[in-house]
Amino acid sequence: MKVAAADKRRIPWRQVLWVVFGLLGWSLIPFLPMMAEAEQVVSEDFRNVVNTLSSFGDRSTGTSGNKAAVKLIKNRLSDLGLDTVGSHGFSVPVIRHGGSSLVLPDKDLSHDIHPIQANAITPETISSNGLEGPLIYVGSGELREFNEKEISGAILLMEIDSGKNWLHAANLGAKALIYVDRGPTEKTFFQDKTELSPIQFPRFWIPFSKARELFGGFETAPKGLVAGRARLFSKMHWEEVSGENLFALIPGADSKLQKELVMVEAFYDSTALIPGSSPGADEACSAATLLELARTLKQNPPARSVLLVATTGHAQALAGMRELFWSLRAKSIDLKRMSKRLEAVVKKTRNVIGALERDLPATSAFVETEDEDLNRLVETALTDRIKTEVDTISRQLIQLRMQQTAGDRQPMIQETAQQSLLLRRLSWRSTFKDLTPEEKQLLNQIIPLVIKDQKAILSDAERQGKQLKSANSFRSLVEETELTVAVSLHLSSHGDGIGAFSQGWLYPLKETVNRQGVYSTLAEVLRRSAADVQKTMGLPALFQDTLQASHQRPWQSYFPDQPFMGGEVSALAGYLGVSLATVNDARPLWGTPYDRTETVNWKQATQQSALVSGLIRSLAQAPQLHTGRMPANGFSTLTGRANFLRHGELFADQPAPGSVIMAYHGPGRYYTMVDTMGTFQIRGIADKRHLLDNVILEGYRFNQESGAAEWAVDKKQTGLYAYRVAMRRNAVETNLVMFACKESTIFNLIEPRSFRYLTRMQLLDGRREALPLRYWWSRIDTRASTIASIYLEPGTRFKMTLSDTVFNKKVILTNATSTHPEGSGYLVDDWPFLHHTELKVARDMWELLDPRIANLETHGIFNERIRNLHREGTTSLKEATKALEEKKCD
Repeated sequence: MKVAAADKRRIPWRQVLWVVFGLLGWSLIPFLPMMAEAEQVVSEDFRNVVNTLSSFGDRSTGTSGNKAAVKLIKNRLSDLGLDTVGSHGFSVPVIRHGGSSLVLPDKDLSHDIHPIQANAITPETISSNGLEGPLIYVGSGELREFNEKEISGAILLMEIDSGKNWLHAANLGAKALIYVDRGPTEKTFFQDKTELSPIQFPRFWIPFSKARELFGGFETAPKGLVAGRARLFSKMHWEEVSGENLFALIPGADSKLQKELVMVEAFYDSTALIPGSSPGADEACSAATLLELARTLKQNPPARSVLLVATTGHAQALAGMRELFWSLRAKSIDLKRMSKRLEAVVKKTRNVIGALERDLPATSAFVETEDEDLNRLVETALTDRIKTEVDTISRQLIQLRMQQTAGDRQPMIQETAQQSLLLRRLSWRSTFKDLTPEEKQLLNQIIPLVIKDQKAILSDAERQGKQLKSANSFRSLVEETELTVAVSLHLSSHGDGIGAFSQGWLYPLKETVNRQGVYSTLAEVLRRSAADVQKTMGLPALFQDTLQASHQRPWQSYFPDQPFMGGEVSALAGYLGVSLATVNDARPLWGTPYDRTETVNWKQATQQSALVSGLIRSLAQAPQLHTGRMPANGFSTLTGRANFLRHGELFADQPAPGSVIMAYHGPGRYYTMVDTMGTFQIRGIADKRHLLDNVILEGYRFNQESGAAEWAVDKKQTGLYAYRVAMRRNAVETNLVMFACKESTIFNLIEPRSFRYLTRMQLLDGRREALPLRYWWSRIDTRASTIASIYLEPGTRFKMTLSDTVFNKKVILTNATSTHPEGSGYLVDDWPFLHHTELKVARDMWELLDPRIANLETHGIFNERIRNLHREGTTSLKEATKALEEKKCD
């Protein structure tokens, strides 16, 4: 054996190579460096990149880990000596976590705790005063596990494998909930807790080891009482952050092909189901492969030019990819208009700030200049702020008048009313000349607020201008060549191969969209190239032919997790877009705290990386990649304005900055934030030719201190077709009207006989028995949820009916009493939750039925069937009420 081994070492490798070239041809020369490096260098570099990226803890967009990832990738690309390395900036709203903690006062213990991203839009915020209650363990949250426990007002401990049982806790009056995770837990256990309807019910996550350390044997605590007192604090708020896409151009070496461009994209951010705990090791395979490809192509220049792009915002419905292709698909004239508008805003705002800062000293109010245009701008800014102050103080005055008891608030009411009158008088002025001393003093108090407003507008306009400039730079770079094919990487390490796909789950295309012929040439190139690369590099048969339709296996069957993939964005934009994705892998740990380096299958990951590098090189030198046909362009942009309707104003003329707009379009959920100028934009939505659904908008502004929704969309003023938008063109506009609101949440909206959702809602003002003047409800009939949140002006009493059909009403909520069976309605200020909603429904409906049955009988109309039903119903109602009092929740 030793002799044989020695003989093997003496094999003349030059002769072997000549034989290989003779058999396979000189076309394999470009792959030789990759053959030598496939096992050692690729694995080492790949592992280092994944280890470093996962060490950042959380790479979700807007975090410090995301910025560290940007720095790492930028340095790696620059160190390779690539001439053209740049960045493309964009804005995306995210829920920013500022820290959460659990305090056990009786034990003098405090521990940092992680919120769980379980609500589609409401942040898990708790005010600075904290939220306090007994800490109670309820197991997996089945109703029987709530029995004999004091749930109302408590903070609950619940096992992570509890599905939607958190709804039982919220309905029974719990204040908050902490999930105990015995781990490693797959992402489906986090995702099944996502609630699309807004609800202010904070939920958190704690690993089992820490729970054991803090609470001891909590599972056996008498009546589940783990601690008599617990207090929660949490800072979370919506914030518009800057995302950064990085790109590097590797020029083509073939003079005939170098003007053709192959784009390769990979995302570098991680999905944070638990903010601050999202290492994303397996999720980093695509970014690590992109850097491996950069090194390989730099050493062995490709025939075609290759543009490498690292994107962020993958977890925000592929926001980075959508923004990238918006810069390519937006009309040049629209980009110029945007640029000119932003330049005008910057110039105007700087002038206004300069004029106001000159007049800032309290000894003098605003002094008009010789520039009439500037005077008008300053007066408009002042008037707008004064109207906002009038709105604020008017609402305070209404609340004081509603809360006054025996004249105890009368002095405060009078003082507030006087200030309101002075503000209104100032707002009615056409000019700010000849002010009274009182008015001058008030105006000087307002000027700093106006300067703050103007500086916010200036900051927004400058940021948007900078991002637009970077978009134009990226557009110019791509336009110098012809974008032949755009490849997105969606790689993980636990599948059994790689496939190419032009579709994904962000855009469920209509059946009439047929791209088979468009991708036929590319599919053939990939098929042949994969066979050559795998044979040459000694790789197993990883590539699976998935790009063309198969009667034996549809493309959807390769993805248990139904992911959004970058290739569907580039294909929607009318380019030859494709995703190279790992198949037959559910990616179970992506987004969880358990996606760590020890779970990565390094061998599989590096083999995939080597195969991808080989495939990209083949695409870069193949004679032809397409037939000349491209997918139809269905890339659309929704632009809108959101204005706030101030108290006492006829028109909504105040921008509604800070409002978060959530848009549903098919399975996609898109977010944008209204800027200080009152505008918003959602880029990369499919048009009506590609996706049948309308875009359904919801909009809220949340109080940063309490987390409560303080503004919502006004259904009536906005109009149905403004918040349910049909994308019939590539550019569509809409307008939303916001109003000041209070929120009330109702539960168990399901018909118990048919198990259908109660989606047909009718809302009434309890005092007028008509539609409220201003209202919104979150519930829409295109998705399933058993809760709904209602938004009304403070001081409004509401009644409502619900049903699963349009033919009859099956649920009635009126807040009825025996002396007032028609009910007085639920005051939205006093009912942020209608706990035990089904019990309130039963009471209200029986209070309404009792006098009607009695009225029939007084007129001689008797029916034994009705009597029996009445007897059974009232008995059941009494039993349910008694069970609730005795804490028999099941």
